[in-house]
Amino acid sequence: MASNIRRIEELASGLALAALGAAAGAFIVASYPLGTARQLGPGAMPALVALILVLLGGVIAIRGLWEQGQDGGIDPRAALRPAGLILGAILLFGGLVDWLGVVPASAVAVVGSALASRRTRKREIAALAAVLAVAVPALFVGILGMPLKIWPTLQ
Repeated sequence: MASNIRRIEELASGLALAALGAAAGAFIVASYPLGTARQLGPGAMPALVALILVLLGGVIAIRGLWEQGQDGGIDPRAALRPAGLILGAILLFGGLVDWLGVVPASAVAVVGSALASRRTRKREIAALAAVLAVAVPALFVGILGMPLKIWPTLQ
């Protein structure tokens, strides 16, 4: 199957990232006030992050249109697997963070994202999960003061 698209993996990943940012941005703008330039509202920073996701996704998708792939054949199914796994890991994190807590949800997201590449090693995955187990609660709960559950509560 011939195609003008050079790197279908980058194109699919960029489009998925841009779609996620656009969906999150639409939800944020509809749900939270943005405020003014002098006094930003609670939706200003998340909306900015969503806009950055859309822009980065666009850049990645455009690069996928111009860069030559490793071989001449393009398999769209090979591109959908990594994009789907990474997007699924992000959505899984969002769904699990309230129920399990931020540390286990981060570990699940790391493992899910790592499955997208065939080159990741188990030690790298474990090291990244361990670093995030300390860094995510320290940053979001400790420094930013966000009311996130760190671990699941046993009842």
